[in-house]
Amino acid sequence: MDTFDPTTKSSRTLLPVDVTTVQERVYQSLRLGLLKGEFLPGEQVSIRALAEIFGTSPMPVREALARLIAERAIEQSGPRTLRVAPYLASDHENYIRVRMQLEGYAAERAASAPKDPALIDRLKRHNESIAEALVVRDFDAALAGNQAFHFELYRAGGYPQLLDIISTLWLRTGPIVASARKDEAMFERIFNIGVRIHDDAIDAVARRDRAAARWAINLDIRSSHLSIRRFYKRASGETDGTTE
Repeated sequence: MDTFDPTTKSSRTLLPVDVTTVQERVYQSLRLGLLKGEFLPGEQVSIRALAEIFGTSPMPVREALARLIAERAIEQSGPRTLRVAPYLASDHENYIRVRMQLEGYAAERAASAPKDPALIDRLKRHNESIAEALVVRDFDAALAGNQAFHFELYRAGGYPQLLDIISTLWLRTGPIVASARKDEAMFERIFNIGVRIHDDAIDAVARRDRAAARWAINLDIRSSHLSIRRFYKRASGETDGTTE
């Protein structure tokens, strides 16, 4: 009878099992959920419930959440309590300022990248998907389309390190944008304005106008931030003396 010899060539060609694969899949899925606004600020996160959703043991979920804690998208508020990072006005204001600098620069790079007509078509399709989602009041689809539009644009800049940094910032602000769904009229207003500003950004990229591309993206970020800030002020009983 033949016996298995671990030194034979046939056995050496077998690929080792990557034990990190499940954890990486869970991490990427949770990360995308945060980017698309599928979680809300302050929402409690259950390792057991997420493991059931993913069909895994708790271990890969726990490891994925540990990475998101390190990225400050998830925080541990007690010995057994995990939650999405809550909205803090001063922190969010700082994130917005940083986002405007980085995402404005990414838009500039996209405008100066080698001309790619297919990029313009993709950006238009993403923007149209937001408008279509708003017509049928599918706010989850609007959030997903918005995320897809921005990252399509930033990816075109050809600077993956910058994209990684922007993505990490979106982990912290994505749930905050999603919270605007509680005020449906405001949410629609934010995203309808956003669709028009996106059109300006697309036009700027098509014309290879770096300054106009930066201006459009900065306006998009800032205008939505101001509405969301007023939303949270109203929710807390504060007022900033402005009206929508």
